[in-house]
Amino acid sequence: MNRLIHVLFLSLLMSTASASAEGLSIPTGNVILTISGALGKSNSEQGAEFDLAMLLALKQTVINTKTPWTEGINKFEGPLLKDVFSYLNLTGDEISAIALNGYRINIPMVDVNTYPIILALKHNDTLLTVRTKGPSWVIYPWSDHSELRNRTYYTRGIWQLQRLDIH
Repeated sequence: MNRLIHVLFLSLLMSTASASAEGLSIPTGNVILTISGALGKSNSEQGAEFDLAMLLALKQTVINTKTPWTEGINKFEGPLLKDVFSYLNLTGDEISAIALNGYRINIPMVDVNTYPIILALKHNDTLLTVRTKGPSWVIYPWSDHSELRNRTYYTRGIWQLQRLDIH
């Protein structure tokens, strides 16, 4: 009997590990972000699709920073882009970020590996909406790094983000 339980436990453990290695869960809510490119995990023909709950389930990081679009120091919260890309086993050198209105900006992967850039889902503890530059907004730690306080890095702070294509 103990041997049977042991065999069943190992079988369950192996099937769980292979299921998580094959891909990621399917969004149950509205898809708010699609990531494509050389992904190790995907859940659709388009690449990796995320709803809000899936992004909120990832480890969240807080950045307190000034921006050109807000007054004073603001609190932004969301997963580190580096963690999201690592979770997807993603490789590439450049990110094409695309907003709901078609705005597109390229972000070098070196930025993601150098600075704690987040995919902000919350602003001052409130979930972002399309009306408040959401549902997601790329936030750099502008206040913590003086070299980021210029037009180049401000233009990379894309809001109403809908897609990231990794090349």
